[in-house]
Amino acid sequence: MRRHAKKTIQGALTCLTTASALMLAPAAASAVELPTASCGTNPTSNCLRANDFNVFSLALLDLQNPTGGYDLPAAPGQIAPYTIIGQNNGQEGAGNLQGFVDGTYKTPSNNTADTFSTITANPGGVADPKVANGGGSGANEFTGDSENSWDIRVNTLKTLNGTPIVFFFSFNETGSNSGLLDTDLLIWGKVTLIKDDGSSTKTFYLGGQPTVGDSPLSPGNALPAPTGPDTDFTNQATYDYGPWIYVHAGICVVGTQFVGFPDSTGTCAFGNSKYVNTNLGNDTAAFMVNSPELDAAVQSGDYDTMQVTWEMAYLNGGGESAWIAPVTTPTKVPEPAPLALLSLGLGALAWNTRRSRKH
Repeated sequence: MRRHAKKTIQGALTCLTTASALMLAPAAASAVELPTASCGTNPTSNCLRANDFNVFSLALLDLQNPTGGYDLPAAPGQIAPYTIIGQNNGQEGAGNLQGFVDGTYKTPSNNTADTFSTITANPGGVADPKVANGGGSGANEFTGDSENSWDIRVNTLKTLNGTPIVFFFSFNETGSNSGLLDTDLLIWGKVTLIKDDGSSTKTFYLGGQPTVGDSPLSPGNALPAPTGPDTDFTNQATYDYGPWIYVHAGICVVGTQFVGFPDSTGTCAFGNSKYVNTNLGNDTAAFMVNSPELDAAVQSGDYDTMQVTWEMAYLNGGGESAWIAPVTTPTKVPEPAPLALLSLGLGALAWNTRRSRKH
């Protein structure tokens, strides 16, 4: 075989190897499929809408999916490959080590606090985490890095995770459905996209906009009752989330259909419905959260930094974790660049095989 043919085949094989790596890498990192959202309490519903975000119970999805696949491990070592916003040991994930992204917040554990906030001055406030392996003090370590939020450059976010952007959450309160009020908690979030020159911002809320200050834990805002305005959690028409989202220790299902929440004793009072536990501990993911509108804004190219503000209240055990990880979707196909590279490699290899036979 001539030297030129050898070199060209070697180049083709390099293309094949590179393309294969690019195509396999996202699949290897993807632990779960984000289904097409159908929020509500209809027979085919798989999520609830919380203002700008779709909230999926992984326990419900696992029940609805005949092959399962939504029982996701979430111990510190198991989420280490991802980009971690907060966990009780403050351990960095691989995504936090890439630069232009905040480190990991240390969330409360072992009843050390009953509130948590990324806003430093608020009750339960924690100082902005330092960039991993960086020499800064926490805030202002890169453009868009703010003291009161978990921040990441949009280009870094897209490189690490692509879109959809999916936030995962583990729920680890003390107790069981027999003491439901002790295991429920409140959660609130805000995601803000900003442009470096300050000419444009866009905000997405998990929960409602607070009436006083920048967040529900800002001075002047009282915490609602642990039970929420609908004492038994059962009336969808009157259930008022307010600024907070009530995260319940369980859901009620009939077959695979979500029909509501248990009452204050942990009983499902909807006909022949049964209780499904969602307080899965800090070693199992309980929820995933996504906003298609946020995905579109991130892909628009109009914004440079994503800032995440996160608060919790009525913590009684702690150990909650939040992280971002790549997902697959029902319609996701390999990226165009790897496909083109693969086609180029196959074409070159085929051409040289034919050429070698001639000579």
